[in-house]
Amino acid sequence: MKIQFNDLSELEVQAVERDGDRLEVKTISATPAQLREFFEDPDKTRKMKKVENGTVLETYEGFTKFYCTSEYPGVIYGVVQYKPAATPEAEEEIVKSAVKVAKIQAQELTDEEAIDVQNLYPEWDGDGKAYAVGYKVNYEEVLYKCLQAHTSQESWNPEDATSLWAKVLVEPGTIPEWEQPSSTNGYMTGDKVTHNEKVWESLVDNNVWEPGTTGTEALWKEVS
Repeated sequence: MKIQFNDLSELEVQAVERDGDRLEVKTISATPAQLREFFEDPDKTRKMKKVENGTVLETYEGFTKFYCTSEYPGVIYGVVQYKPAATPEAEEEIVKSAVKVAKIQAQELTDEEAIDVQNLYPEWDGDGKAYAVGYKVNYEEVLYKCLQAHTSQESWNPEDATSLWAKVLVEPGTIPEWEQPSSTNGYMTGDKVTHNEKVWESLVDNNVWEPGTTGTEALWKEVS
């Protein structure tokens, strides 16, 4: 069996294994140095054919990125080729870029959506970081949103600076225990909480009142 390169040169091989955009060739007919010489040439590898007894078994196009050579028992050497955009490094860069975009877009999510992807949000930075209204950060494993545009200071952390930050109280997939919100992060219509061993649903937006107390009948309803 042979690999026939784009320039019609050939190499005797023992196996050719393709896995998506990754191609591995194994041979006893060339040393690692010789394999590197063959496969580092993008013109030669632009189109390759696996040929046996004069019959083309498979054609490989675009595997022009030499990646590495390897050695196997029995004095068998291998070479790994990728399509240029599919190397592990290229894939890693794609993932990094996707995460970066996701982190930027995460700031546009609602509180309910945000808490479900909390790991996308940055840690609070107390060293002169400018924060805009609505910007979300993590602090002590809790998600907060900015209430007033400001430049951070160490003493203005989200837990202590309640005029600057409010907890994101919504928790997806669970019914959290009611927690007294501030005037800026009240429960929204449809939010459910547990309180005094009962489950309550908010009937209004920006609800800061304690469920089940006198005068809150129009603000909360008990649900099963």
